[in-house]
Amino acid sequence: MTGTISIFDDTSASGVISAEDGLQVRFDSSAVLAYDATGLAVGQSVTFDILRGNHPKAFNVCVDHQHARRTGTESRDSMPPRYVGFEHRGNLRLYRFERIVPGESRTTLVVNADLALFTKHHVGIQEGPALCLRLLVSALDATDIAVAPLFPSYVLTDREMLAYLASRPVPGRRTGSRRAGTSQAASAISAAAAPGL
Repeated sequence: MTGTISIFDDTSASGVISAEDGLQVRFDSSAVLAYDATGLAVGQSVTFDILRGNHPKAFNVCVDHQHARRTGTESRDSMPPRYVGFEHRGNLRLYRFERIVPGESRTTLVVNADLALFTKHHVGIQEGPALCLRLLVSALDATDIAVAPLFPSYVLTDREMLAYLASRPVPGRRTGSRRAGTSQAASAISAAAAPGL
């Protein structure tokens, strides 16, 4: 079923949908598909299923991307890309991300990563999605989409690996102050335990 959000409460992500047939249907945050939760607003066209009864409720509420409404406050990069999985091709791992912009269709972005890079830089393979997300966010920030569209695929290189390693916190060195405090406490205990002269 299709309708338009007529009432929407940002704080609770709940509201009322005016269905095509004129029926007013309430919904709450649990009825909204997670991917589209941030795209909801008054006037937004949505699709939904309905739970009939004395007080009908909507569920499986999602943005109707074919009739989506854009507000002036939305930006093209309002949501970071969402990691959706990977596949292997030889020594490459292809990390797939989905970019969701409220009011527009979803875009699939792929980052190709040579597994040898992880070994070379002593980076765990489980850090791959975070590395690739950094690359995509950087590309989104640097791209004027009004002039040039995003590329559908990117390649993880030594440069991104080194930037990622440089951004990690450096393990702190022990100053010895804790040891000094411990040895001072031990001396005080020994002195207290020694018989007085």
